[in-house]
Amino acid sequence: MRRLLAALLLAAAPMAFGASGVATGAAGLTARTAIDFAITVPRVMQMKLLGHPAALLVTAEDIARGKITISGPSIELLVNDRLGYSVRAELMSAAFTAVRVIGLPLGIRMPSMAGRPKPAPVPIEYELQLAAGAQPGHYAWPVALSLQEP
Repeated sequence: MRRLLAALLLAAAPMAFGASGVATGAAGLTARTAIDFAITVPRVMQMKLLGHPAALLVTAEDIARGKITISGPSIELLVNDRLGYSVRAELMSAAFTAVRVIGLPLGIRMPSMAGRPKPAPVPIEYELQLAAGAQPGHYAWPVALSLQEP
């Protein structure tokens, strides 16, 4: 590994900018140079929804309870932003008035995952409050999750 790094640095030396000097004399020819380089790590903010349904079946029993609970989905997050991240949930259907995501902190600044092992998927549960006029039937998945900068 050291040899590879040394070879890369030597190959980059003719293109490097910095201080250099050459000295001559009775001892022979010597040279010195300084190389400036930077490594840029691209910012990653990635969320994968695992096991989320594409649609929901709302039954008469769900309407009588006023809510529906969906268990089983999970979320995989990978965020290396030094400032951390937050997760936001938004309802996309008028049949529901509120959502509670159990197992996932919403709207709270979370610390960066940089320098840590990739976390395992987080199991979550959705509790959706039904609107007063909701009817039994099939509905498209009503919750949109997004990653936000803090």
